Amino acid sequence: MKRMLTANADYALINPDNAGQAYMAAHDFPRLDALDIRLMSELESDAKQTHKDLALKLGVNRVTVASMIQRLSDKGVIKNICWVDPLAMGYEFMMHIWIYAHPGQVNSVAERMAASSRILQIDLFTGRFNIGAYVLLPKREDFADFLTNELGSIDGILQIETIGDLRIIKTTTKLLAEEKEPLYLANPTHDMDSLDIELIRALLSNPQQKASQLAKAFGLNEKTIFLRIQKLTKEHVIRITTVINPLAVGYTGFASIGLKCEPVRILEVANAVASYKQVQYVSICAGQYDITLMVLYRNTGDLYKFITTELAQIPGLKDIDTRISCKPVKTFDRIPI
Repeated sequence: MKRMLTANADYALINPDNAGQAYMAAHDFPRLDALDIRLMSELESDAKQTHKDLALKLGVNRVTVASMIQRLSDKGVIKNICWVDPLAMGYEFMMHIWIYAHPGQVNSVAERMAASSRILQIDLFTGRFNIGAYVLLPKREDFADFLTNELGSIDGILQIETIGDLRIIKTTTKLLAEEKEPLYLANPTHDMDSLDIELIRALLSNPQQKASQLAKAFGLNEKTIFLRIQKLTKEHVIRITTVINPLAVGYTGFASIGLKCEPVRILEVANAVASYKQVQYVSICAGQYDITLMVLYRNTGDLYKFITTELAQIPGLKDIDTRISCKPVKTFDRIPI
């Protein structure tokens, strides 16, 4: 069978793994063959498939499927997660923070920032700003307090630029499978009670728990738990999915790109950008840019082609600002609940 080359690089990509594990940092990945790729694609499409279902699709036995999944998990190639819609959990304010720190204090500033529970992700970047962070807040009023009492207390910050998300167009972790879910479906209001919240917390901790296990833990009927999870999934509050480490399948890094557009074509441009598979996040923003996006790339030539050929041909686009992530400091774990 034809095998894919593995990739190793000191880059970080947007990911939902534990911050301390540096999930997106360079790994000594196993070589992946065609069967590995087919299996990962199936898991991306539907993480709830049984080993029996997967075995039938792949033409192998269940023991082989179980062994492959275990190997890919142990090597950091795949991981099951529970994705949660932040708007559904009451987080109304999502903000990108760009910071220029004194060159001799970049690492210390980033480490101080990482201690904040309100900052979900931090990377060091090339370009006009050397630190990029993503902040999630329950209310807009909380942002002033965050700037004054958290960022304001950190020595070495010389300049701050803020860009707020107005509307998220796309957020995905899929690399191989086609996106079956809506690009983004935010439901800011849901009829959720304390059981829903506790179930979400349990699934965030361990997405692989079955309804029977959760029912036993909560002292409730299995059908009750099953129906609650089904409802949360149907309403797009949560999604149990398998994510693939991009470095394991040939990507070497990600770039954050800001776009300026003709005002009447902002949504049109955002939807066009979101159609590219390597683009994993797109939002319409308030601030210096009209649109921000996160794009994976295999090499700098790949990124150059995307900017100069793919983006450049989109009608209504006026300006492009590209910043390349060069080091992770804090990687996205989960939203606070």
